[in-house]
Amino acid sequence: MKVIVPGTAEPRYKPPDADLSRAADAWITRIDPGRLRKLVASLPGPRNRINALPAMEQTDALLVDAWRGAGWQVGRQHLRLRDLRARLDHSVDGSRGRHPAHTYARLDGMNLVAIGDGETDEAIVIVAHHDTVRGAPGADDNGAGVAALLELGTQLAGRRFRRTMILAAPDFEEIGLIGSRYLVRWLRSRYRVRAAIVFDPIGYMDSRPGSQSVPPGIHRLYPGQSARLEARDRAGDTVVAIYRRSALRLVREWARCLSATIGPERVLLLRDPLDLPLIGPALLALPAARHFSRSDHVNFWRAGMPAIQVSNTANFRNPNYHRPTDTPETLDYETLARITAATALVVERLADSRA
Repeated sequence: MKVIVPGTAEPRYKPPDADLSRAADAWITRIDPGRLRKLVASLPGPRNRINALPAMEQTDALLVDAWRGAGWQVGRQHLRLRDLRARLDHSVDGSRGRHPAHTYARLDGMNLVAIGDGETDEAIVIVAHHDTVRGAPGADDNGAGVAALLELGTQLAGRRFRRTMILAAPDFEEIGLIGSRYLVRWLRSRYRVRAAIVFDPIGYMDSRPGSQSVPPGIHRLYPGQSARLEARDRAGDTVVAIYRRSALRLVREWARCLSATIGPERVLLLRDPLDLPLIGPALLALPAARHFSRSDHVNFWRAGMPAIQVSNTANFRNPNYHRPTDTPETLDYETLARITAATALVVERLADSRA
């Protein structure tokens, strides 16, 4: 018997018109894939506060210096956490899969933000965590996202929009989305967040047939999207946006801009199954449903802020995910440049919007 879950069909959006296509082309010419590759390669890794502190501090300094040099206001949100119950650092015991909980007696970290003041307290936020798991250089997870933040910092520098523009690099994502929990509290106390775009991860693409895998049972939740993947021989070069209904306008705008830079056939939209009315909470029992809550966008959702995660599906595509082989030469910088261009285009369209 064929089971169809209502509410998971991809939302419709207008195809790019001539004006949008011209604007997309202009952004594509401005963002150099070679420059993004250099940015990813410049990030030291592995990097985290637990077992690779010097590399993490170098990354902090790199972000702060780049943003400040481009003219952004730079903020540091110091995190002084005590007796924190979180995930055990991924590779401490060499295990894969589920990670046990651990109590950290003391963790000191830092979220970083670059702020471009607008005319109102409404804000558009672009997010990429900057820590990695133990032993992984983290080119894809999440160096590519950090490189996109740095490039956007350069490209959008000096622009004044109606809404405030914020670039954010939260800490401690890899042990349980900890840094973004505090980032969202800080944002909530100062701004009305109208859109948040979370990169994680976005660098690895593979156009070979069969390179995209999916969680078991996902075809029952997303028959239309699954059919699209099969029609392209499960090539692992789509860019996925995970959203909730609160971000419907954002995800439509994102999809429209991204389709102008990489083509609509490579854009895939997935609604968080837990967001579905009536049956959503029951779907928590399905292992496949849990894969939609693996990054910092979840803390924006919990705060009622419209947010999407932009992803390449991580371990369902990239064989280097959370491994020592997650290195800069494995990434697709042409696609990364086009994702960055689409994001700049979305920012232009949303940051001056009154809707």
